[in-house]
Amino acid sequence: MKHALALAIGSVLAFPAAAANLIPNPDFTSGTTGWTMSTTGTGTATLDASTGDPQAPSIRVVANPANTAVSVFSSCVPVDDSQSVDLLVNLRGNAGAATVEVDTFGDVNCSSALTQVVSTAVQANQTWTTYTLPNVPLPNGAQTAMVVLTATEGTDGSAGDANFDHIQLGPAGTVPSFVDVNQEGLTGTWYNPQTNGQGMQFTFSPDDTTPGVGTLFGTWYTYDTTAGDETSQRWYTIQAPLTTAAESVDFPIYQNTGGNFDAPPATTAVQVGTGSLAFDSCTSGTFTYAFDDGRTGTIPLSRIMPNVNCVETGTPTIAPSDFGLSGTYYDPTTAGQGMLVEINPENAYSFVGWYTYALSGQTSGASGQRWITAQAPYTNGSGTVDLTLYDTTGGTFDSDATQVSTAPIGTATLTFTSCTTATFDYTITDGELAGQSDTIPLSRLGSTPASCSSITQ
Repeated sequence: MKHALALAIGSVLAFPAAAANLIPNPDFTSGTTGWTMSTTGTGTATLDASTGDPQAPSIRVVANPANTAVSVFSSCVPVDDSQSVDLLVNLRGNAGAATVEVDTFGDVNCSSALTQVVSTAVQANQTWTTYTLPNVPLPNGAQTAMVVLTATEGTDGSAGDANFDHIQLGPAGTVPSFVDVNQEGLTGTWYNPQTNGQGMQFTFSPDDTTPGVGTLFGTWYTYDTTAGDETSQRWYTIQAPLTTAAESVDFPIYQNTGGNFDAPPATTAVQVGTGSLAFDSCTSGTFTYAFDDGRTGTIPLSRIMPNVNCVETGTPTIAPSDFGLSGTYYDPTTAGQGMLVEINPENAYSFVGWYTYALSGQTSGASGQRWITAQAPYTNGSGTVDLTLYDTTGGTFDSDATQVSTAPIGTATLTFTSCTTATFDYTITDGELAGQSDTIPLSRLGSTPASCSSITQ
């Protein structure tokens, strides 16, 4: 079963940690800022919005004529000459060949050249692959370095034509600077600080299908393209398999409509687009979407609450904690609506997204969707949290063009009876749902996290 949830952003915010990658604008999300085309050779270097790895855009370098080499240079970055460095580049050769290199310099401005370490020529095969130049030694006195991306003539005599993306340079062993998506620690609440009042929640269930293959379930709470009241609230869901050591996950985007608030009928998820999710650290990532109606975009994500057990390299050590209570919950009798919960023991706080419908939303289409958020401090080990419910309106889809308004509308108590079951007692006193109250029996959707400790009431 596929269904979705949603929430409103509060004031709790964790600052993202710096990734190991030294290269600014490694994915060309800021265009070609920080990259310079060589003045030698003949050809072009342009931003290519049609392809990339893990997602578009990338930079395309084309040599012309065939016997020339055209290069693109990164920013000048500081290095430590006591360390070796690794260079990783996602590369797609379209024709001819390509090389990558690390140039080192003995000054802070990259003007006093020391060494050039150049890869063997990579012949074009029209497929995205990750090329690695590992353990590059830095000479004594090296203070700075640059990465050079070159399109050159191939063994078949054809002119070089190559796309480059996701450029990573860092001390040996610290890159790649992406996070393995098949891990529980990425579960939680994420948002773009530029569009406060909308965001996403994810449940990562590693190895729940078979060793090395897990499941992602996620919810996206946002708005229509035109601001308004509750009828402009929108929410979507995502669901896809996860693979160990993968740097991103692709998925369909679904929307559920035709339901009633805390009541039947069950609703069915309908695919309305596609997307991709990747993380460059345990506290930052990117969400790329393409809707069937033509809307496209890339959203930078920051984690709202502190990291608990995500690791950027190696294998996570999953200690038992209340973080394992986090996940996706629903009442099977009202399938197609539910909640996504984050219980965070690091800051003793909880966040709940409740994805539901208007009282008579069954005949209202997308304008019948509703989402409510709830948050409050949490006492570790208690298994119970008293929440304040919030309604957020006035926002615009993936935009800061309009001001959101968040107001408390009621209270609720979330009580876990085990790692897989809970109850949600709520009373709504304000807004269009004023007067509604109930106790919802909740069941976990998906597998039980490795970190979950049994709750004894």
